[in-house]
Order: sequence, then C-alpha cells, then structure tokens
Amino acid sequence: MNNVTVLDNPIGGNCIRALRDKNTETSDFRRALRTLGYLLAVETCKKLETKEDKVLTPLEVEAVCTYVDDSRILLVPVLRAGLGLVDSFLTFLPSARVAHVGMYRDHETLEAKPYLNNVPANNGGIDRVIVLDPMLATGNSGVKALEFIVEKGYMPEQIIYVCAFSARPGLEQIQNKFPGVEIVTAVIDPILNEKGYIVPGLGDAGDRLYLD
Repeated sequence: MNNVTVLDNPIGGNCIRALRDKNTETSDFRRALRTLGYLLAVETCKKLETKEDKVLTPLEVEAVCTYVDDSRILLVPVLRAGLGLVDSFLTFLPSARVAHVGMYRDHETLEAKPYLNNVPANNGGIDRVIVLDPMLATGNSGVKALEFIVEKGYMPEQIIYVCAFSARPGLEQIQNKFPGVEIVTAVIDPILNEKGYIVPGLGDAGDRLYLD
C-alpha cells in the first residue's frame, strides 16, 4: 500500500504480544503501549525534515550538525486512546505542541461522533502534524480527525498518521480520501468484526488503558 510504513523491529513484537493478550494487566498494557510508542516515534521521525547548524566543540572546532526543529511539529492525539502515545513522542520531540481531537463511536452505525477539536489554525508555524491514534479500524474516526486538521489549513502532505494497530478498511479509507497523508503502523490485521473491532486486534485500547 502506498504511503504506509509498517514497523519492522523485533521488540515491537514483544509489545504487540503483550497488548493482544487479554490477561495483560493495565500497568503492563500501558508499559507495552508506551514502549511501542517509542519505536513508532523513532520510525516516524525518519520522515521529518532536518536543518543544519554549526556548533563549537570543546576542542574549539566547528562541527556541522543536523537537527529537527521540533517546535514546528504539532502532535494531535485522538482522544481517548491517543493519549497513550503522547509521552512516547514527546520523549523525542519535547518542544512539539499538542492539540487534541475527541470523538466517540456510535456502536450502532459505527459513525464517529466528534466532541472536541482544538487544533490551531495553520499560521505558517507548523511544518508537520503527527496524528496519534492507537487503533485504525474502520477509518471513520481517522477521516474525521484528518478533516478537522485540513479544515484548519494544513495540507495532507504535512500529516503523518501514526497507529499501533490497523486494518485494511481503515488504511484504504484514509488513502482514498487523503492520498497525501503518510501512515506509520506497527501491525496490519486482516479483518474487522461486525462491531467494527480489529481482529485479532487487542480489544478497546481506551478501555484497557484507562478503565480495566
């Protein structure tokens, strides 16, 4: 699939195993998602633009260095579950700004119902927007989040959509509606069940993070 990067890291497998296991305790589930978030953050950061600068070393020699200006990056977790990835990304991008979009799923229609959008308007101060959403299932919530962001003046080509678990229906819906958006995922599962859950998946990420 175009514009989709699948994480290739053996430690990612450890995390996915723990996240899938229904017997994983909440503390271990949180730890596994945080560790997987670190791996996803490193993979995502490969796609960021760098700048050059000169520094003076203790040997009084100038060295040319590349760096990421993380103050020009906006993280957008999709509430609730997206909060589980924020700290992992801020570890590597500590100056990034954080906005939120919130929505819940109508379990009858599977439609995404928004209740929060505080994404700032694009005033030229942001180079990249990174959406954080552990589960990309039907893609309905993902598309709504991307609509919120694009409506604020950001180009799809500026956006990276990061998810821990994904399914083909969600990936295809985002690609069809926002072909310029890049997607980074840890795993692609084959199907959705009749309730729109990823199979085999991990259940409800938000519930397992905050309610179990």
